[in-house]
Amino acid sequence: MKHLKLAALAGISFITLAGAAFAQDYHQAPMLDALVTAGTLPAVTDRVGTDPRVLTPVSEVGQYGGTFRGGMVGGTDRNMLFTYFGYEPLLAWDATWTGDVHPNVASAYEVSADSSAFTFTLRDGMKWSDGTPYTADDVAFFINDVLPDDKLFPTKPGWLTVAGELPAIKVESPTKFTISWSKPNGLFVLNAASVYGVQLTLLSKAYCSQFMPKYNPDADANAKAAGAADWAERMVSMCGVGMENIERWRNPERPTIEAWHVVEPYVAGATRVTLDRNPFYWKVDTAGNQLPYIDNLSMSVSAEPQTLVLGVLAGDISYEVRHTATTANLPVYADGAEAGKFRISPRVSKVGNELAVSVNLNSHDPVKRPIFDNKDFRVALSLGLDRQAMIDALYLGQGTPQQVSPTKGTPFYNEKLATQYINYDATEANRLLDSIGLDKRGSNGFRLAPDGSALVINLATITALGASADAGEMMAQYWQAIGLDIRFTVMDRTRFYEEKTASAHDIVIWGATSGGVDVYIDPRDYFPFTTESNFAVDWAKFYIHDGGEEPPEYVKKQWDLYDAIKATADSDEQVKLFQQILDITADQFYQIGVTTPAPKYAIVANNLGNVPDETPTGWIHPDPGTLNVEQFYFKP
Repeated sequence: MKHLKLAALAGISFITLAGAAFAQDYHQAPMLDALVTAGTLPAVTDRVGTDPRVLTPVSEVGQYGGTFRGGMVGGTDRNMLFTYFGYEPLLAWDATWTGDVHPNVASAYEVSADSSAFTFTLRDGMKWSDGTPYTADDVAFFINDVLPDDKLFPTKPGWLTVAGELPAIKVESPTKFTISWSKPNGLFVLNAASVYGVQLTLLSKAYCSQFMPKYNPDADANAKAAGAADWAERMVSMCGVGMENIERWRNPERPTIEAWHVVEPYVAGATRVTLDRNPFYWKVDTAGNQLPYIDNLSMSVSAEPQTLVLGVLAGDISYEVRHTATTANLPVYADGAEAGKFRISPRVSKVGNELAVSVNLNSHDPVKRPIFDNKDFRVALSLGLDRQAMIDALYLGQGTPQQVSPTKGTPFYNEKLATQYINYDATEANRLLDSIGLDKRGSNGFRLAPDGSALVINLATITALGASADAGEMMAQYWQAIGLDIRFTVMDRTRFYEEKTASAHDIVIWGATSGGVDVYIDPRDYFPFTTESNFAVDWAKFYIHDGGEEPPEYVKKQWDLYDAIKATADSDEQVKLFQQILDITADQFYQIGVTTPAPKYAIVANNLGNVPDETPTGWIHPDPGTLNVEQFYFKP
């Protein structure tokens, strides 16, 4: 398969269409004309550089102007901004996610024969939003100065390490550099194009270096004068540093290479976040028009999803896919589309399940830990769910019962993992619970722990996570019917993360992630990989060298297999190794799934142009970021 052969490409240069042919005919948004005339902004030809990325619009060359209106939920919904407007990696996925990658910030790249070295050529004349040049030194600043610093990056991103080794970088010119390791990194190209690849292109050395003592002896004193604990806290506050940090969206002074820059920041208590066009943006359309077409963005901040639903129905939203595009809301939107002047645009989900139900194998509760760690307990929970009834009630019958597993039809599909324990069998569930010492019941009819104490189990999800609240209610009822005292709670994202990151949770519901080639990039659902592996956060912390707890040997075996995947450039061997990981996952049965992904959709305002249908939606392939939002436009 084409998308699996990227890691094996060697010595080949990939180049996009140069923009020089349009140089004499570049056009800009009318809102910038006065600035150029006044001499406060360079001419558009000087701003886009000599090698801009040339985008072919989805349907037609658009028109300038207008305000994109969207909505976020809660005070920490920074990844909505990221996936909509912050996807600018060196290499980018194609919109339909065939697995192809295209040069983006980089105009070309080469891969060494053993996939240990990756040479990139940047676009000549590309600039940050403040007009300073974007060069190889900016990438080197991150790799040499920021990534190794334990104050800024206490936990190193796994995709940037090989056998514990951080990357080296050799800058050959302002537009050419090589990132390398002493051993192969067979997944680097895929990761560089994923949502995580943005990390390499995020920081302006000219701006962010002022906050580091290496470049500014007064950095620590300046930080404390500004109210920060030290220089590192100040640098995170001003530069964001991490690609998922909310601080990315809190400092209007921070230079960016994205199509829009922050004006009204996403600070605590904000009810709206606004962004204006970046006059130095480095992409043009096929007619020589500097992108983006849309002038600015206005993103409301709501306390809960229902407020956003009302905004959609009122015609106040240009595009929405993240919070309210659920199966339950589909009939409401179908009825309100004409009045709200929007359409329902089909999307394709390629995740491994609609939901991932994670029992905390690392519970700090001495009574619950041995229960949760017993596979038969998790099997009983799975058998206690009537999945077809849940699919009918929650997803309008759209879906097939399945555990959390890669998608059928991909090389990663694992029949055992996908289909085990999916039949509804309350009798067998009760038998299993009895057999593991939960055979005694209290006066309330619920099962007692083996030591005779009350066994109260908390089940939690977050407010903004689509249909998971309704699913949680149904799960609690099914599990109560087999004698478990389940207490279901819906909480805000901040509290949810505090509890589960500290392994203080019992069972949590989250969305499943990777189902295709992205299993290589984000295998959190298949073994303890990051603190997003909700079934074993402490084991994952041990893996990423952030404390935690040493796991059993079968987990270490999965880690060794994953390291072996990164260490080879042979795509067939990578598939075989990952199947071995999944065999262990199936044997251990870490998580419980409900159904294959239900059909997805996005809400698209009728006057928003260049928005394609039937495209993937997800995290690793962020929707709508991979659609090149900069070429969206408003029809007159």
